Amino acid sequence: MGMIECKNVSVVYNNEVEALHHIDLAIKGPTITGIIGPNGSGKSTLLKAILGMAQFNGEINIDGVTSKKFLKKIAYVAQKSLIDLSFPITVKECVSLGILPSLGLFKRIKKADWKRVEKALDIVGLREQEQRQISALSGGQFQRVLIARCLVQNADYLFLDEPFVGVDMISEDIIIKILKNLRNEGKTILIVHHDLSKVKDYFDQLVMLNSKVIAAGATAEVFNMQNLKCAYGENIFVDRGE
Repeated sequence: MGMIECKNVSVVYNNEVEALHHIDLAIKGPTITGIIGPNGSGKSTLLKAILGMAQFNGEINIDGVTSKKFLKKIAYVAQKSLIDLSFPITVKECVSLGILPSLGLFKRIKKADWKRVEKALDIVGLREQEQRQISALSGGQFQRVLIARCLVQNADYLFLDEPFVGVDMISEDIIIKILKNLRNEGKTILIVHHDLSKVKDYFDQLVMLNSKVIAAGATAEVFNMQNLKCAYGENIFVDRGE
C-alpha cells in the first residue's frame, strides 16, 4: 500500500507569493485522488513539490523515504500546454521514452521493450497510429499517448496535471477506465482536476486546496457545498447531476 506524506510543506516563489501554506497531508493508496481548487490555489505546485521540481520547506515522504529517492517509481504527465508538440517524434517513439528510466547507461531498447510499447498502444487504442508524428494527433489522442508512456514505465505512482483539458469525451472515457484499472492493480494516482461535475465519478479521495488544505479525505465526505464555498467562494456553482 502506497503512502504520500506531506508535513508542514510550504512553497514561496521568487515574488514572495506563498503558493502553499503549511500543507499537512497523508494520501493512502491504492487510490485515484483528485486535487481541486480555484486557479492559483497551488494544485500543480503540490505535485511539483512532491516531484522535487519546486523548492519547499517542510518534509515530503513516499513510502517512508524522501520523495527524491522515489522518483523512478513516479510517472508524471505535465499540463499539455507545457509540452512541445512540434518535436519531430513518432507516437511509438514517444511512448518508448517511458522505458528509459529503467535502462542502464548507454543501453538500447530491446525487442521485449518494444513489445511493451505496442501493448500499451493497444490499451489506449492507438496502435494504428504508432508511426504518426505526435504533431498530427488530436488533443485527446496525444493525451492517450502520454498515458501509454506511463504504462510502459510501470511506475507505482502516477501524477497527472489537468489530463482532461482539451480532450474529447471518447479519449476521456478511455483514460479514466485505464486509470481505474491501474488503481485496482495497486497504483496510487494523483490528478489535478478542474471539472467539478466529474469529481464524484472519478475520485476515491479528494484534496481541496486554496494555498492551504481546505479539506482532504474520502470524496463522499469532502465534496460538499460548505467546503466548496471555503475553497472557491460563496458564488460557487456545481452541476452534480442532482
